[in-house]
Formats: sequence, C-alpha cells, structure tokens
Amino acid sequence: MAEPSLVAAGEEPEERAIEAALRPKNLDDFVGQHRVRKQLSLVLQASRMRGRTADHVLFSGPPGLGKTTLAMIVAAEMNAPLRLSSGPAIQHAGDLAAILSSLSEGEVLFLDEIHRMSRPAEEMLYMAMEDFRVDIVVGKGAGATAIPLELPPFTLVGATTRAGLLPGPLRDRFGFTGHLEFYSVAEPGTGPAPVSGPAGPEGQLRRIRRNCRQVPRHSPYRQPPAATGPGLGAGARRRTNRCQGGVSCP
Repeated sequence: MAEPSLVAAGEEPEERAIEAALRPKNLDDFVGQHRVRKQLSLVLQASRMRGRTADHVLFSGPPGLGKTTLAMIVAAEMNAPLRLSSGPAIQHAGDLAAILSSLSEGEVLFLDEIHRMSRPAEEMLYMAMEDFRVDIVVGKGAGATAIPLELPPFTLVGATTRAGLLPGPLRDRFGFTGHLEFYSVAEPGTGPAPVSGPAGPEGQLRRIRRNCRQVPRHSPYRQPPAATGPGLGAGARRRTNRCQGGVSCP
C-alpha cells in the first residue's frame, strides 16, 4: 500500500477531528484578545443574571482571529443552540424571514460576513433585532398586505472583516461590538487554536508565531505532531503546506 503524500492538499478526517477538539469551548480557554474577552464576559454574565437572552454581538477584524470561535463560545456560555449562516447566502428578504421564523427561543444566530447581506434583508433585520418581529408582505401593488410575524427572543452574532461597510442603523442595534486585533509575537499562544508544535526553546515558538504573521489560522502547528519519529509528524508536515502567503514556517 502506497504511503500517502506528505504534501497532499486535502485534509484527512483525523485532521478535521483534531482541529475541532482544539477549538476552545469557553472564554476561559480562549487565549488572547483580552479586552474583547473581558467585555464579552460581562455582557454574557449580565444576561444570565437577568435570565434573558444576550444582547446582539458584532465582531469585526481581519480573517483568522477567532470571530467564528467566539460566536460558538457565546452559544456555549448561554447554553443555547447555534445556527450558522452567512451574508452572501441571504440575498432576499424571504431568505432571512425563513431563517428567523425557524429560530427557537434563546437561539444564537451567527451571520458571517454580515456586510455582504442584501439591502432588503438588512432592512428586515432592523425590526427583527429591535422588536423581534418581521412584516411579511403578501401580494403586489395596491393590494399588498403586510402580515406581522412575531419572533422568539434570539441573539444575533455578526462577523465582518469590513466594519466600515455596515450601515449605521445596523451597527447601532448591536448591544456589544468587539474589534479583534492581530496577536503579538510575544503572546504564549494563539486564540482560536493554540500553537501546539514540538517542544523546544521559546525562540523556536516565537519563530513559529512570527512566520505565521500574528494570525492563528496561519499556524502550521495547530495539529499536534505524531508521537513517533524524530521531528515533525506527517500530519504536521502536511500542515506546513497551508501556511499562507508563501511564508516558510520552521
């Protein structure tokens, strides 16, 4: 049986399972982003004390810093189910109405790249976020009728890499806005998936973090190396191929 290529582009099921296990499940396990993490903790704690759903949350920042991970943590901290969608997938107001009408009470709705949502869907989202209600228009012209549809209380978590493209009325309806910054080279780990490379001097770990350009997603050592053999395992070597931008990771 031929040995699998060390530079294969595809991921193996084992790699996906390990990456899912590395993703932090609560705010205490999330490394870095101290200001956002502390403020978000207060927001969630206040919501639990009031016995209400959490305020709507908006995360902004460059890709790969942990916006999706934080959305999952919000749902886990509130002990609520999570619904995943994205702005480009919602091109009509009817698409958004179908998603909102199927939410359960307290559910967390995550919209990635929320700035790419269509304008009619944005306008429907205003009323849904503020009053938990949407108006479904039936018919056209003078005979059109608006049917109000009550929604259960829910939490919207939006993520965007271009916060400046969000209209003011939409930004104002988020109770908490957190901007994620690049990680510093001096930090001992990274947020969404801690660097778990081979044990070695601190200088080697600093080199890994520097070559991955302060973005956790670029780290080739997010998967622990195989226990057998010197140096890196095959899985970690395949990971090296994914370090973006032509950066040569150690």
